Amino acid sequence: MEEQCKVIEKALRMLAERCPRLKSLCYWAGTSSISIEELRHRQSFDLDFHTRKALLDVRPILAEIQAAFPGDFEIVQAPDEFGSAFRGVLKLPGGDKITIEVLSNYEDVPEQDLVNSVTAPGMQRVSIVRYLADKIQCVAERVEARDLVDILAVLRQHPEMEATARSLLAQQDALLLVERLLAWSDEEIEKDLKAYPDVNPGDAREARKLLLAWLKSSSTPEGI
Repeated sequence: MEEQCKVIEKALRMLAERCPRLKSLCYWAGTSSISIEELRHRQSFDLDFHTRKALLDVRPILAEIQAAFPGDFEIVQAPDEFGSAFRGVLKLPGGDKITIEVLSNYEDVPEQDLVNSVTAPGMQRVSIVRYLADKIQCVAERVEARDLVDILAVLRQHPEMEATARSLLAQQDALLLVERLLAWSDEEIEKDLKAYPDVNPGDAREARKLLLAWLKSSSTPEGI
C-alpha cells in the first residue's frame, strides 16, 4: 500500500505543479484522497478529479495535461461531445504508471464539501463528510463491496459521524438499499474484494450488518 501511495502522491504533486487549470477547476475526489490524507484504510489505484462547477467542459483540462506531459499521457477514454469526462494513463519519471480520470459534476459542489489538500498545496480535495455521503449513495447505485469497507473505515475512525451516516442513509430509498445489501452474500463479498489484498472482507460483512440494522431500526409499517 505504501508504494502505491507514493506513486499517487508523486503524480498528484506533478499535476498540481504543471496543470493550474486542473488545480483551480477541479478537486481531488475518490478513495485515494481520503485513504492517503485521513484513513489509510486501503489501497487505491488511480487519481480521480471532479469539477467544482456543474457541467464544465473538461476537454481544455485534457489538453493541459497532454501539454504538461508530452507523450506520457495515453488516452483510454476520450471525452464525449459534451466534454463530460476522460480517462487516461499517466507515465511518471521512473516508469510508474497511474490512471487519471477527470469527470464533470452534474451540480455545483458547495465549498463546505471541500478541504485543502496537504499532499498537494493549492489543490482541494473531498471532505470526509462528502466522501461518506458519496459512499452511501454508491451502495444504492452499484454493487461493489469496497464501498462497504470505506463506510466502515470512516465510522471506525470517526465514531462521532454515526448520526450523520444514519441521516444520509435515511435519505436513500430504504427498499432499494435493503435489496442491495442482502444481494451481497459472504461469497460475493469475498469474490468482489479479491482485487484488494489489503482489505479484510470481514469489514464489508460488518458494514452490511450495521447498515441493515440501522434500516431495520428506522423502518415503519409503511416502510420496509
